[in-house]
Amino acid sequence: MDNISHILDEISGFTIKNPRQTELGRSILFHGINMISEVGLEDFTFKKLGNAIGSPEASIYRYFENKHKFLLYVNALYWGMIDVRCQDIMHADISQIEKAQTIIDILCNPPNIHVSEIIIEGELMYRIVMSESVKTFMTKQVDNDNHHGAFKTLKSVTRHLSFVIASLNPHCLYPKALASTIIEISLFQRYFSEHLPSMTDIGSRKSIGDDLKELMLEMIYAGGKQRA
Repeated sequence: MDNISHILDEISGFTIKNPRQTELGRSILFHGINMISEVGLEDFTFKKLGNAIGSPEASIYRYFENKHKFLLYVNALYWGMIDVRCQDIMHADISQIEKAQTIIDILCNPPNIHVSEIIIEGELMYRIVMSESVKTFMTKQVDNDNHHGAFKTLKSVTRHLSFVIASLNPHCLYPKALASTIIEISLFQRYFSEHLPSMTDIGSRKSIGDDLKELMLEMIYAGGKQRA
């Protein structure tokens, strides 16, 4: 995917210093994402990250106040990458169902992110968001984080998808709720399939990805039946 430097600049409010602007900052971002993917947020610390990149722990605090802010940044970066692709899809000369199919495909198979000379794997980001993203909003400071734009990119993706849903199913009563539910399904149903399989049917018929896409497309036409 093309460089998304403007997204990185837009979400720099969660940083003390914009990490994309220096080699150390990009190293912190790249290795921090890899470390969270490997050990999880609970066991991730700036001290461990500093040891991994050969830099003092204090140098990381010059970029991020704490690991919660780091996770907010990573989450916003992920959805920013999805949002850039959604904007291209919304302007493409294709049908609404093709737009829905393409957005859903990206939700299940996100592309890589290019930050200057480093490449962050989309699948790696997907897995972090899948397992850790609830920790960005299931917090006491969610309203304050939201006020400062932590979920701006996610909300933009939701708007794009809800617009397509309303176009395909004009009788849908809750297109935004359905869009946010479909986005959650792209994350949590895969998580359930891999770790709590008794809670889902995803992966029981075809591949996890194919089952997810089929369910998400079917849901677009839900919630619009006229009541007697």
